[in-house]
Amino acid sequence: MSIIILFKHVLQMDVSQLNGVLRMKADEGQLRSALEHFNSVTDDLIQAYQLLEAQVAELNVKLQLANDELVAKSVANEQLAARLSTLLQVMPAGVVELDDAGRVVAMNAAVHGWLPDVQPGQPWQLGDHFHESERDGVYVRKQDAMQLFTVVACPLPGAGSFLLLVDVSNLHQLHQQLAQQERLAVMGRMAASLAHQIRTPLATALLYAANLQRDDLPPEGRSRFAGKVINRLQALETLVQDMLRFVRIGPVRDGMESIRLSSVLSELEAVVQAQLAGKQLQWHLQSGEDAAVLGGRSDLLGALVNLLENACEHAPRGSVVRLEAGVQQGFYVIRVIDQGAGVPEQVESQIFDPFFTTRANGTGLGLAIVKRVVEDMKGSIAYKHDDRGTVFELQLPVVQSNHTI
Repeated sequence: MSIIILFKHVLQMDVSQLNGVLRMKADEGQLRSALEHFNSVTDDLIQAYQLLEAQVAELNVKLQLANDELVAKSVANEQLAARLSTLLQVMPAGVVELDDAGRVVAMNAAVHGWLPDVQPGQPWQLGDHFHESERDGVYVRKQDAMQLFTVVACPLPGAGSFLLLVDVSNLHQLHQQLAQQERLAVMGRMAASLAHQIRTPLATALLYAANLQRDDLPPEGRSRFAGKVINRLQALETLVQDMLRFVRIGPVRDGMESIRLSSVLSELEAVVQAQLAGKQLQWHLQSGEDAAVLGGRSDLLGALVNLLENACEHAPRGSVVRLEAGVQQGFYVIRVIDQGAGVPEQVESQIFDPFFTTRANGTGLGLAIVKRVVEDMKGSIAYKHDDRGTVFELQLPVVQSNHTI
């Protein structure tokens, strides 16, 4: 502002001198008017400059406030980064930071403890440190086969990625212990149920055997009692076999084979003929496209026999027992259908549970065994009752194989 005022004074002095020179040659009124206009413009310029100075001062204050706020935020961000860095170092999970080229940028203390050979700047290859286990998504550390990990990649768009390594060894051990406890509990319930189921046929067999010792027993009576003893002993053998089949844990990998279903159905029909004839049941087999499934042949045959025996048990005398089979959407579907009344609706959800039965002489293991065999083959089983009657439907995944049985 001082420069403009000085400029004004200089102009005013120059104009005064010019007035003295031109006073005789120019109109004094016009010159005075021009000087007044110049003074007015100069005053406006000074006012505008003063207003500009005020605005600059206000902006300087706002800029200082913004600057202070940015400094405060920067300090807060640094403190947060320090806390996060400390947390990453002490957390039990491992974190590896990779750049766009897949090289290690940084890692926390957990990773350094597990993989001491990994250094910043090295390329990261999962296979250098881990190999896959039999469980999906779980890896085994090469230096310690007992240590299991899950590895999750978290990509950062345009800025590399993070790897999260979690040691799940203890969790796996807890799962194993829980499974063992569950198996022991199941075996305890099985032993109690088996003892109850064995007691009746065993007592009956002993009674029949005692009658065989009678001296006055005629030959036909001796033959009849002997037949009843054999029948009761066979019932006991069935109970024991059901128990042994049920307690088997998981599929037998060494016995897995590619099974051609057409041969199984032919054998199945021969096996159940006696049960069908005993109740004068009609047999109807409807099979479509043949296929192969992966599993244990004897287990699958036993499961299907179990279902058909169950159908024969509940089907009315003289009715039809049906078996429908064929390929549907990558699965081999088998339906066993009888015209029985089915189970009450309120217990439908329990029919595959071990030891659940609606029969007085049943073990409650038949359908549980069928379900286990089907699930071992990566399939599924379902029950429903509709206008066709009682329907058990099995779905087994079809496999491609160059060798079928």
